[in-house]
Amino acid sequence: LLATPTSPASAKNSKSRTDEYEVRKSEAEWSESLSSQQYFILRQGGTEPPYSSILEAEERPGVYACAGCGTPLFDAKEKFHSGTGWPSFASPVMGTSNPSVPNVEMEDVSNIQYQLAGAEVRCRTCGGHLGDVFADGFLFVGTPAFVTGKRYCIDGGALVFVPSDQNATGREVEILRGDLPPRSGGSGRVFPG
Repeated sequence: LLATPTSPASAKNSKSRTDEYEVRKSEAEWSESLSSQQYFILRQGGTEPPYSSILEAEERPGVYACAGCGTPLFDAKEKFHSGTGWPSFASPVMGTSNPSVPNVEMEDVSNIQYQLAGAEVRCRTCGGHLGDVFADGFLFVGTPAFVTGKRYCIDGGALVFVPSDQNATGREVEILRGDLPPRSGGSGRVFPG
């Protein structure tokens, strides 16, 4: 499954995707460590087609982490079905070293642009493009987004999902890669190591 370019969101963000982040790699290292779809999304700011990620339909409790560096980004409790075809979240996970700072960063845009067109969202640890955040959460009555007023529309290929029900079992944790297509016979699950 290959992602199709729809409009790289990095054009307006003046901060480099490689500099000023805790996790830094050369483009060759990123290309080697990520699948082609993950590289396209995380490093080039691309967008996957709607409904192309196995994570859009995922409903188990757990954490969605950056596919590039493993930083926890979104808790499954904040996920909701927006009908857009991409995993959607109401709010990000907050940082452990500074609980008032989220593990994602939002592009610095004018309030008008944010209200009308949204803003790019990146992983605060590695700078990987994740998707966009929109100020239309109020439209999703009965979801966590209605409370926050925000909809984080995230490319599934930028994420991996770690189910929380496995963390207490003592078994090796199953990781579900978001760059895999929706289930149609195969599980799409991978095991590290």
